[in-house]
Amino acid sequence: MSMRLLQKVLAGVCLSFGLFIVLAVTVEIFNPTSDAEDRSGSIAALVLFGLPPTALGAWLIWNLRQQHERSLKDLADQQEQRFLQILQDHKGSLTVLQFATATKMSLEESKVYLDEKAQQLNASFDVLDNGAVVYCFPL
Repeated sequence: MSMRLLQKVLAGVCLSFGLFIVLAVTVEIFNPTSDAEDRSGSIAALVLFGLPPTALGAWLIWNLRQQHERSLKDLADQQEQRFLQILQDHKGSLTVLQFATATKMSLEESKVYLDEKAQQLNASFDVLDNGAVVYCFPL
């Protein structure tokens, strides 16, 4: 079992248990037929058994989200470095097919990516005799 899966399961268990206790105790605290002793016991149960697992579950979810965002950023950085290397290897001129072949992306994904990069980097376009579009990036 992977660490992330274990964290997800633990977060779910902690949140489920903690929120159940919080809800049950909150009902007891605001029950008009409860006396002061029952309310103080309910508050103690809330503090000891409801809030800690709820906080732990929330923290685990936050931590998983941070890990996910970091991995997405790392992936984008790797893709950017790969793009720059391919661009340098082809001396600034790329076709969609060349880029798709080098990155193992689909032709559609490659076209979308190159269109975005062309707009960001003010690339120009040339059309070959066979109709292929060549993206010409300034180096």
